[in-house]
Amino acid sequence: MRIGKFIVTRVSAIFILGAIGLLVFLIALQAYTSRFIFQDKFDIPNKYRVGVVFGAKLNADGTPGTYLKDRLDTALDLYYSHKIDIIILSGERLNQNFNEIDVMEKYILENGVPIERTYLDTGGLDTYSTVYRVKHIFQFDKVIYITQNFHLTRATFLGKMMGVDCVGYNADGSKYKNLNEHKFREVFANIKAMLDFSNDRQPDVLVDSKDSIN
Repeated sequence: MRIGKFIVTRVSAIFILGAIGLLVFLIALQAYTSRFIFQDKFDIPNKYRVGVVFGAKLNADGTPGTYLKDRLDTALDLYYSHKIDIIILSGERLNQNFNEIDVMEKYILENGVPIERTYLDTGGLDTYSTVYRVKHIFQFDKVIYITQNFHLTRATFLGKMMGVDCVGYNADGSKYKNLNEHKFREVFANIKAMLDFSNDRQPDVLVDSKDSIN
Protein backbone atom coordinates (compact mmCIF):
# COMPACT_ATOMS: atom_id res chain seq x y z
CA MET A 1 0.00 0.00 0.00
CA ARG A 2 2.81 2.39 0.90
CA ILE A 3 4.49 1.76 -2.45
CA GLY A 4 1.21 2.40 -4.23
CA LYS A 5 0.65 5.67 -2.38
CA PHE A 6 4.25 6.69 -3.07
CA ILE A 7 3.81 6.10 -6.81
CA VAL A 8 0.51 7.98 -6.88
CA THR A 9 2.07 10.88 -4.98
CA ARG A 10 5.06 11.04 -7.33
CA VAL A 11 2.89 10.85 -10.45
CA SER A 12 0.59 13.55 -9.08
CA ALA A 13 3.57 15.78 -8.29
CA ILE A 14 5.00 15.31 -11.79
CA PHE A 15 1.61 16.08 -13.32
CA ILE A 16 1.21 19.24 -11.24
CA LEU A 17 4.73 20.43 -12.03
CA GLY A 18 4.14 19.74 -15.72
CA ALA A 19 0.89 21.71 -15.66
CA ILE A 20 2.60 24.62 -13.90
CA GLY A 21 5.45 24.52 -16.41
CA LEU A 22 3.00 24.55 -19.31
CA LEU A 23 1.11 27.48 -17.80
CA VAL A 24 4.32 29.46 -17.30
CA PHE A 25 5.37 28.72 -20.89
CA LEU A 26 2.04 29.89 -22.31
CA ILE A 27 2.01 33.06 -20.19
CA ALA A 28 5.59 33.88 -21.22
CA LEU A 29 4.77 33.23 -24.87
CA GLN A 30 1.73 35.49 -24.70
CA ALA A 31 3.68 38.23 -22.94
CA TYR A 32 6.52 38.10 -25.48
CA THR A 33 4.36 38.20 -28.60
CA SER A 34 1.67 40.62 -27.38
CA ARG A 35 3.81 43.68 -28.12
CA PHE A 36 3.99 42.66 -31.78
CA ILE A 37 0.25 42.07 -32.22
CA PHE A 38 -1.97 44.94 -33.30
CA GLN A 39 -5.72 45.47 -32.98
CA ASP A 40 -5.80 48.84 -34.77
CA LYS A 41 -4.45 48.95 -38.32
CA PHE A 42 -3.30 52.54 -37.94
CA ASP A 43 -0.93 51.50 -35.15
CA ILE A 44 1.00 49.19 -37.49
CA PRO A 45 4.37 50.72 -38.46
CA ASN A 46 4.51 51.69 -42.12
CA LYS A 47 7.64 49.63 -42.82
CA TYR A 48 5.50 46.48 -43.01
CA ARG A 49 4.08 46.40 -46.55
CA VAL A 50 3.47 42.66 -47.07
CA GLY A 51 0.44 40.88 -45.63
CA VAL A 52 0.40 37.09 -45.16
CA VAL A 53 -3.02 35.42 -45.10
CA PHE A 54 -3.10 31.93 -43.57
CA GLY A 55 -5.42 29.39 -45.16
CA ALA A 56 -8.39 27.92 -43.30
CA LYS A 57 -11.44 25.71 -43.79
CA LEU A 58 -13.68 26.13 -46.83
CA ASN A 59 -17.45 25.84 -46.87
CA ALA A 60 -19.05 22.81 -48.50
CA ASP A 61 -19.93 24.94 -51.54
CA GLY A 62 -16.27 25.87 -52.04
CA THR A 63 -16.50 29.42 -50.69
CA PRO A 64 -14.27 30.71 -47.87
CA GLY A 65 -15.35 29.56 -44.42
CA THR A 66 -15.96 32.10 -41.68
CA TYR A 67 -12.38 32.15 -40.40
CA LEU A 68 -10.89 32.38 -43.87
CA LYS A 69 -13.34 35.02 -45.08
CA ASP A 70 -12.50 37.23 -42.11
CA ARG A 71 -8.79 36.86 -42.85
CA LEU A 72 -9.28 37.75 -46.50
CA ASP A 73 -11.55 40.69 -45.68
CA THR A 74 -8.96 41.95 -43.21
CA ALA A 75 -6.25 41.74 -45.86
CA LEU A 76 -8.48 43.67 -48.27
CA ASP A 77 -9.09 46.32 -45.63
CA LEU A 78 -5.35 46.72 -45.06
CA TYR A 79 -4.73 46.88 -48.80
CA TYR A 80 -7.37 49.52 -49.49
CA SER A 81 -6.26 51.47 -46.42
CA HIS A 82 -2.79 51.61 -48.02
CA LYS A 83 -1.24 49.69 -45.14
CA ILE A 84 0.06 46.87 -47.36
CA ASP A 85 1.08 46.65 -51.01
CA ILE A 86 1.37 42.87 -51.43
CA ILE A 87 -0.86 40.02 -50.25
CA ILE A 88 0.60 36.53 -49.87
CA LEU A 89 -2.08 33.83 -49.87
CA SER A 90 -0.80 30.70 -48.15
CA GLY A 91 -2.61 27.39 -47.95
CA GLU A 92 -3.13 23.98 -49.48
CA ARG A 93 -3.80 22.99 -53.05
CA LEU A 94 -4.16 19.24 -52.63
CA ASN A 95 -6.75 18.49 -55.29
CA GLN A 96 -9.89 19.84 -56.91
CA ASN A 97 -11.95 18.93 -53.85
CA PHE A 98 -9.69 20.82 -51.44
CA ASN A 99 -8.11 23.88 -52.95
CA GLU A 100 -7.73 26.76 -50.51
CA ILE A 101 -5.39 28.72 -52.74
CA ASP A 102 -7.64 29.07 -55.79
CA VAL A 103 -10.60 30.02 -53.58
CA MET A 104 -8.51 32.63 -51.77
CA GLU A 105 -7.11 34.06 -54.99
CA LYS A 106 -10.55 34.22 -56.62
CA TYR A 107 -11.95 36.10 -53.61
CA ILE A 108 -9.11 38.62 -53.56
CA LEU A 109 -9.17 39.24 -57.31
CA GLU A 110 -12.96 39.60 -57.39
CA ASN A 111 -12.57 42.31 -54.78
CA GLY A 112 -10.34 44.34 -57.07
CA VAL A 113 -6.77 43.53 -56.04
CA PRO A 114 -4.53 43.34 -59.15
CA ILE A 115 -3.03 39.91 -59.73
CA GLU A 116 0.48 41.39 -59.71
CA ARG A 117 -0.11 42.37 -56.08
CA THR A 118 -0.71 38.77 -55.01
CA TYR A 119 1.64 35.88 -54.31
CA LEU A 120 0.40 32.29 -54.03
CA ASP A 121 2.07 29.95 -51.55
CA THR A 122 0.68 26.50 -52.33
CA GLY A 123 2.87 24.75 -49.76
CA GLY A 124 1.42 26.39 -46.66
CA LEU A 125 0.24 23.09 -45.19
CA ASP A 126 0.45 24.44 -41.65
CA THR A 127 1.45 27.59 -39.79
CA TYR A 128 5.09 26.55 -39.48
CA SER A 129 5.33 25.86 -43.22
CA THR A 130 3.78 29.21 -44.12
CA VAL A 131 6.13 31.20 -41.89
CA TYR A 132 9.16 29.23 -43.09
CA ARG A 133 8.31 29.45 -46.78
CA VAL A 134 7.46 33.17 -46.75
CA LYS A 135 10.94 33.83 -45.39
CA HIS A 136 13.04 31.23 -47.21
CA ILE A 137 11.19 30.65 -50.49
CA PHE A 138 9.51 34.01 -51.11
CA GLN A 139 12.27 35.84 -49.21
CA PHE A 140 10.15 38.41 -47.43
CA ASP A 141 11.50 39.35 -44.02
CA LYS A 142 9.18 42.23 -43.08
CA VAL A 143 5.59 41.00 -42.95
CA ILE A 144 2.21 41.31 -41.26
CA TYR A 145 0.60 38.00 -40.31
CA ILE A 146 -3.16 38.23 -40.81
CA THR A 147 -5.22 35.75 -38.83
CA GLN A 148 -7.49 35.44 -35.80
CA ASN A 149 -6.24 36.64 -32.43
CA PHE A 150 -5.94 33.15 -30.91
CA HIS A 151 -3.63 32.13 -33.79
CA LEU A 152 -1.43 35.22 -33.85
CA THR A 153 0.65 34.24 -30.82
CA ARG A 154 1.94 31.10 -32.52
CA ALA A 155 2.44 32.69 -35.93
CA THR A 156 4.28 35.69 -34.52
CA PHE A 157 6.40 33.55 -32.21
CA LEU A 158 7.51 31.34 -35.10
CA GLY A 159 8.31 34.36 -37.24
CA LYS A 160 10.43 35.97 -34.55
CA MET A 161 12.28 32.72 -33.86
CA MET A 162 13.06 32.38 -37.58
CA GLY A 163 14.45 35.90 -37.70
CA VAL A 164 11.52 37.52 -39.49
CA ASP A 165 10.77 41.16 -38.71
CA CYS A 166 7.07 40.47 -38.29
CA VAL A 167 3.95 41.73 -36.59
CA GLY A 168 0.46 40.29 -36.34
CA TYR A 169 -2.88 41.89 -37.08
CA ASN A 170 -6.12 40.61 -35.59
CA ALA A 171 -8.60 39.36 -38.19
CA ASP A 172 -11.44 38.63 -35.76
CA GLY A 173 -14.58 39.76 -37.53
CA SER A 174 -17.30 37.34 -36.47
CA LYS A 175 -18.67 35.45 -33.50
CA TYR A 176 -17.11 32.03 -33.98
CA LYS A 177 -19.13 29.03 -32.87
CA ASN A 178 -16.14 26.80 -32.13
CA LEU A 179 -13.71 29.42 -30.84
CA ASN A 180 -13.11 27.70 -27.48
CA GLU A 181 -12.23 24.48 -29.29
CA HIS A 182 -9.66 26.33 -31.39
CA LYS A 183 -8.20 28.02 -28.32
CA PHE A 184 -7.83 24.65 -26.59
CA ARG A 185 -6.12 23.12 -29.62
CA GLU A 186 -3.83 26.14 -29.80
CA VAL A 187 -2.29 25.20 -26.45
CA PHE A 188 -0.86 22.01 -27.94
CA ALA A 189 -0.12 23.72 -31.27
CA ASN A 190 2.10 26.20 -29.42
CA ILE A 191 4.06 23.34 -27.87
CA LYS A 192 4.44 21.70 -31.27
CA ALA A 193 5.63 25.01 -32.74
CA MET A 194 8.39 25.17 -30.13
CA LEU A 195 9.42 21.59 -30.90
CA ASP A 196 9.33 22.18 -34.66
CA PHE A 197 11.59 25.18 -34.32
CA SER A 198 13.93 23.45 -31.86
CA ASN A 199 14.29 20.50 -34.24
CA ASP A 200 14.75 22.79 -37.27
CA ARG A 201 11.90 21.02 -39.01
CA GLN A 202 11.79 21.31 -42.80
CA PRO A 203 8.34 21.91 -44.35
CA ASP A 204 6.83 19.00 -46.28
CA VAL A 205 6.90 21.19 -49.40
CA LEU A 206 9.97 23.37 -49.90
CA VAL A 207 9.47 24.40 -53.52
CA ASP A 208 6.26 23.91 -55.47
CA SER A 209 5.97 24.49 -59.20
CA LYS A 210 2.47 25.86 -58.54
CA ASP A 211 3.81 28.72 -56.42
CA SER A 212 3.19 32.10 -57.99
CA ILE A 213 5.86 34.75 -57.55
CA ASN A 214 4.75 37.64 -59.72
